[in-house]
Amino acid sequence: MGQYGSRSLLGYSLVWYLSTPVVLTVSAWQAFRAGEMRLFWQRLGLSLPSRRDAPLWLHVASVGELMAVLPLIAALRKRYPHLPLLVTTFTPTAARVAADRLPPGVEHLYLPLDWPGATRRFLGAVRPRAALIVETELWPNLFARAFQEAVPLLIINGRLSSRTSAAQGWIRRLYAGCLQSVTAVLARSEQDADAYIRLGAAPERVYHLGNIKFAQPPEYRRVEPVELGRPYLLAASTHDDEERQLAAVWQGLKRSDHLLVIAPRHPRRRDAILQQLRSLKMEVAVRSRGEPVTGTTEIYLADTLGELEGFVAGARLVFMGGSLVPRGGHNILEPARLGRPILFGPHMDNFRHESALLLQEEGALQVDTIGELASVLQRTLDGEVPIGRLGSNARQVMNRQGKVLGRYLEAIGHYCDME
Repeated sequence: MGQYGSRSLLGYSLVWYLSTPVVLTVSAWQAFRAGEMRLFWQRLGLSLPSRRDAPLWLHVASVGELMAVLPLIAALRKRYPHLPLLVTTFTPTAARVAADRLPPGVEHLYLPLDWPGATRRFLGAVRPRAALIVETELWPNLFARAFQEAVPLLIINGRLSSRTSAAQGWIRRLYAGCLQSVTAVLARSEQDADAYIRLGAAPERVYHLGNIKFAQPPEYRRVEPVELGRPYLLAASTHDDEERQLAAVWQGLKRSDHLLVIAPRHPRRRDAILQQLRSLKMEVAVRSRGEPVTGTTEIYLADTLGELEGFVAGARLVFMGGSLVPRGGHNILEPARLGRPILFGPHMDNFRHESALLLQEEGALQVDTIGELASVLQRTLDGEVPIGRLGSNARQVMNRQGKVLGRYLEAIGHYCDME
């Protein structure tokens, strides 16, 4: 493939091959923990169904990206009812959510490792009519193989991290080669569109369509709120050390009339979180253990999968995790769609455009320090912060952005053969 110039791609592939023992060991361990060996084999491009129906293939890296494209999948099914759809993920966590949330008939597979042989076997078995790569995934061998086999490849809801944008040397040339194989980049913002062009994408193939995470499904289902018998504030998608910081703040507020619900980003961290909270000597109930909320419960640890939306819908206020610690934050648009007041810390790099929009429209609040967080929570519980208006403004922002789904459907229909 000419535009890959070969040296960068060969060096990249060599790194992969040299790491083979480690990669295979990690994949085998993940498959063992997940309880499904297809994860291991499909990462090698093996144990794949042989398809002849030319599915439209969507790849999502994480649970958040999967949730973001569910409205798109629903809209594609409605517009093209006979269109075969295939979704790939890389992690077993995303696979479990896919099994629960994908519509009937949409197949799930694991994305192969980016080895030439694995990608060749994958595309040879699946034979997609087109590939939709969500957000930031750049896989040089996979993209090269798709280009060679004339598979249209679109990056949708495209965004680039500052780390990827700042890549130098052979890695930057490798990324540029990837982007030369792409049929179109459908970017979530003008800034991201410009970043793709600077990284090497052809300007005439880059378009700013908006953030698909603003999209609402054609038939949006009502989310049933989780009731715990007491009003609660939700800390959603928290990371290591955030739980301890939030619990310490909550302990200092001494509010027995409310409950703090902590929903960690990775529920398997339950025991580590409980160990961190033990020094505070607070009463914690754990959802996965079926422990009830009593009059003396101070913190409720929601360590289960698939229930976050219900907790968001039932919360008086949602604090978005990954923002007190430098993890870049998480998706604040689902709380906004549900009309929940939103609060987050200083680290929202992964959602800088969404957070800026909600702050501008007075649909969210941001704090810079743990002390400021304590003050805002205190004023919220005392009724000094107009959280009802915050939630209403957030929902209005989502309603105004609702046309983004139609733009993506039009672009995908233009580039992909849907007949």
